Order: sequence, then C-alpha cells, then structure tokens
Amino acid sequence: MRKKERFVCWVPCKPYVLQYLRTNFNAPDSEWTEIINLSQDSFLLDAFRTRLTRMSAHYDNRYNEMTKYSSVVPIEISKDDFYRYGWSLTPTEAVGFCRLIEHRVKNMLFTYIDVNRTLGVSIAYSINRFADDFGFTESIWSYDTMRREYNRHGIKGLQNVSSLIFEQTKKIILVNLSRNGTISPQGKNNYETGNF
Repeated sequence: MRKKERFVCWVPCKPYVLQYLRTNFNAPDSEWTEIINLSQDSFLLDAFRTRLTRMSAHYDNRYNEMTKYSSVVPIEISKDDFYRYGWSLTPTEAVGFCRLIEHRVKNMLFTYIDVNRTLGVSIAYSINRFADDFGFTESIWSYDTMRREYNRHGIKGLQNVSSLIFEQTKKIILVNLSRNGTISPQGKNNYETGNF
C-alpha cells in the first residue's frame, strides 16, 4: 500500500508490540501519523526485510487464524526493498517477526522487575511502575499477563542482576573512597581483587 510515496507493509501484532514499535520507531508525517520506520535498528530492519515476500503464496495453515494479534502496524518499506524483496509477510513470517519484538519487550519487563526486586521493591509495585513508565495501559498489556510472564520466565535472572548491582555499587564506593583519600590507590586495588 502506498500513501505519499511511502511504501508500507501492514503487520498483525499484539497491542503491546504495537505500543513498543510506536514508542521506539514512529516516523510520522502530515499524512502518516502511525507509520513505523525500523531504519534506526539495523537488526530489526534486516529481520523484517528478510521476511518480506512479493505475494502471500506461501501460506502456513498453522497461522490461518491470527486471533492473538488484535492490532495491526504499518511498517515502512523503502522503495528499493519494495521492489527487491516484496511488500507483504506471510502469516508465518508475521508471527516470527512479532516474536522478535515480544522477546524484546519481555526482556525489558524482566530486567525492570529484577532490578526493582534486588532493591527490595515488590513485584506488584514493579509491574505497575513498569506499565506507567513505558506506556502499557491495562488494555494494551494487562497486569495479570505481565505477572504470568514474569512468574514463568523472569525469576531466573534475579541472582545475576543482584550480584551485578552489588559489584557496581562496590566499585562506585571504592572509587569515591579513593578520591577523597579515605583509602589509598593500593588499598582500592586490594579491596577490588580481595587481597587483604
């Protein structure tokens, strides 16, 4: 579909994927207020470009009813990509591309909650803050869904985040103590390496 010399591919997606794409890659003009341009992210652009096809001739029956995808996002295609690769995605390729974005958004959620849990903040409060901070309203991505995702997949990384935060905090403390003369540069090195 063309509008003002901009080519797009309409991709079905989940509402939180649409919200993520709008927040990170929206490239509006006077006629296209909702268009997404992936050129800022070469990985996503390549992942999208390689999935393009000229026709939806390759149809996979596993995805003939895409009921999970209640939103549609227009992703911009350059004129060269339009003629070289195509202008549409098969349902299978649309699902594959959306899974890449879903993985990114869930990674944001898990990291946000893990860091907050390390600091002693409850999961419930962390999820609500995440939703507010990143624009995921209840209709876009519900609290219950985020909680289920975190309970299934997110808790595994807590120990790594916790140790990383404590290591970085220790480095900041040692640098500050060394700068103000409380410990010597040699003492700083010994404290960092554990040689005392």
